[in-house]
Amino acid sequence: MQVIFIPKPGIDLYHTFLQSETSRLILRFYAPKRFAGGGVMVPVATLGSGLSLGSELRWYIRRYTREFLIKTGDGNIISHKLAKEIYDRSLPYPGADWEFVYTCRMTGEEGITTLSVLCLEEEAGKTTRFVETTDEEDDLIPDASDKNGEEPDLPQANIVPVPDE
Repeated sequence: MQVIFIPKPGIDLYHTFLQSETSRLILRFYAPKRFAGGGVMVPVATLGSGLSLGSELRWYIRRYTREFLIKTGDGNIISHKLAKEIYDRSLPYPGADWEFVYTCRMTGEEGITTLSVLCLEEEAGKTTRFVETTDEEDDLIPDASDKNGEEPDLPQANIVPVPDE
């Protein structure tokens, strides 16, 4: 399971976490990894530990992030609000047939990468768009893990918002 922090435009969240003594103390038992545009992925054992980490970093999330997502063990990406509902109400993890979805769309040199984020009904249908500029050909968030069962390192990129058409 991974907690995914997608930063606001122009923010290198990984660097921001490293500069702050408070966030360094919070993340000291985790292995955060930088990904495109200064975003951060943090492996966690359970949904509860991911939500707890988000709670501890809530000031940074409000100030510096655009999206706070959780990638489940089966590869589904869920919104923070849905993750809280699952945890609070002990709902089962949603599957591919979950009816409420919104889209995160990143545009880069290799084309458009679209992530379907499973969400609550109130979030459904929105589209979050980013422009990703990178020399790498990897997606922003990979679906497959490497041979050791660990998530591969992700490419560096700059993410800026794209106005809706």
